Amino acid sequence: KLFRYVGPLRKVPERGYSSPLTPSLTRWSDGLAAWDELNTQDASFIDKVNDWLLSRLNSGYSVELKQYKEVDVTSSFALSIQQGHYLDEELDLQQQFASWPIKRRLLLREESRGIEVAPADIGVGISQILPVIVLALAFQHGVLAIEQPELHIHPALQVALGDLFIEEINSENNINGGKIFLLETHSEHLMLRLLRRIRETGEGETSKDQSLTPAELSIYFIEQGQAGISCLPLRVDEDGDFIDRWPRGFFNERAKELY
Repeated sequence: KLFRYVGPLRKVPERGYSSPLTPSLTRWSDGLAAWDELNTQDASFIDKVNDWLLSRLNSGYSVELKQYKEVDVTSSFALSIQQGHYLDEELDLQQQFASWPIKRRLLLREESRGIEVAPADIGVGISQILPVIVLALAFQHGVLAIEQPELHIHPALQVALGDLFIEEINSENNINGGKIFLLETHSEHLMLRLLRRIRETGEGETSKDQSLTPAELSIYFIEQGQAGISCLPLRVDEDGDFIDRWPRGFFNERAKELY
């Protein structure tokens, strides 16, 4: 069964980045494979990523995949253009141009100012969240494991990630319900969105693509103790409330701070 893992520290592609000729699954662990994936995908997939990155998460950035061909300024093609002889040799120039390979360059656009930037120039938050989005959208089945998907991003984006995971398991492209997200998180905001969707589903107040039931969500509290590692399941009811109490008061910090 397909398994992909994205670790808690996602790397930013170096300046002048280009995807490797031979894909490597090990590059998913540091997030770089997500950028490789974007370089090989079609426009419809880029649109899906941008829908989340720009519209749903309101990050202020969108992905652009530029296609181009390189011209040697000393070549006959370039010289013909510079000397204005291209009309006489139009067919030959067309053949030369068609023979050159198409190359791709991945950029991000800062929408507020219309500025194109390289992946190496974006903020840490975008570099951390983009691999999460790409992984969630790129595969229609299998176990997709992500450590701390909320790392370095605003609480509002952490909340919206909950809907990304929910909508993808409800997607028509999810082959026979075979897509499973395995998330290691410390985010109360992400958890609250999942609980909210369970409550809204039980009350009939949410859309089909954002519906979530207690049977579709498993929560485990993992703890290192003297006897080793313990794994405590925490049940949730149809109202989106925990049936079992969190150990050591975990998840109660909000109430303590407010009251």
